[in-house]
Amino acid sequence: MTEQEQPTAPSNGATYEEELAAARVANRFDIRRIIGGLFIVYGATLTIVGIVGSDEVKNKAAGINVNLWTGLAMLVVGALMIFWALARPVAPEPEATPGEGSGRIRRAPAT
Repeated sequence: MTEQEQPTAPSNGATYEEELAAARVANRFDIRRIIGGLFIVYGATLTIVGIVGSDEVKNKAAGINVNLWTGLAMLVVGALMIFWALARPVAPEPEATPGEGSGRIRRAPAT
């Protein structure tokens, strides 16, 4: 981009490149990525236990391998959470200009 094509710098004095870096850091620690990662780790653990576990443990719940099915479901949920975080990244909210307010709240005049 040329100087004329770049968006204007925000009111906090940061450059355009600094704003992009801040947005990347905000997306890196998005809660959806953290929760999705935990679901994938726990889902992989349960799936492995469901595959290699003993037959006694596998058939405890009326012949249904609960560890395997729960692990697979957790893998799917974790993958969906990470996909959601990557497909719709978080955009940091613009800072309010001091003294001007957002204009959302209007107070009644004092009587």
